[in-house]
Amino acid sequence: LVGGAMEAPPEDVKERKRLGIHTYETDVTPNNVGQLRCLNTVIFPVRYNDGFYKDVVNENNRDITRMVYVSDMLVGSICCRFEGTKKEQRRVYIMTFGVLKAYRGYGIGSKLLKDLIETVDKMDGIDDIYLHVQVSNEYALAFYKKFGFEVIAKKENYYRNIDPPHCYVLSRKAKAKTNGEAKATPEKSKS
Repeated sequence: LVGGAMEAPPEDVKERKRLGIHTYETDVTPNNVGQLRCLNTVIFPVRYNDGFYKDVVNENNRDITRMVYVSDMLVGSICCRFEGTKKEQRRVYIMTFGVLKAYRGYGIGSKLLKDLIETVDKMDGIDDIYLHVQVSNEYALAFYKKFGFEVIAKKENYYRNIDPPHCYVLSRKAKAKTNGEAKATPEKSKS
């Protein structure tokens, strides 16, 4: 700390990794959702309305929405919601997921996504986790594929005021459950 302000991390990735980045996670609450709003304006090219932030602080979504800090500075978040009812397909939708550019490469985003996948895989009745990714975002596509996400659809003109406006829908199946026990799923034959 210099003059009470937190220094930006060193630009050299190897040096940042050598120094280590210590993080902690927290829930998104009505008391800290303003910080999330600020983070989202820096990370994402779109602005989210009040309805988005109402979904984020909804008690039902608490287990699948997290913020991550380095010291006392918010550097990333994953914001999800449940979709569907018990009678129909139940899904977890990743509304937003991002880490400040200066803090990428430390495994912060990987940890957030791994934690989400583990949490969802322990839940009964969830079919999949899914999200939308802009077709030009090759980095994000490669990142999600490392975690077992697959492109299941392409939507034309999904985004407004962003070029290109098209996106892919990515999905990762949740582990199948019966009475709280994970079911073995048959492996696909490799031919």
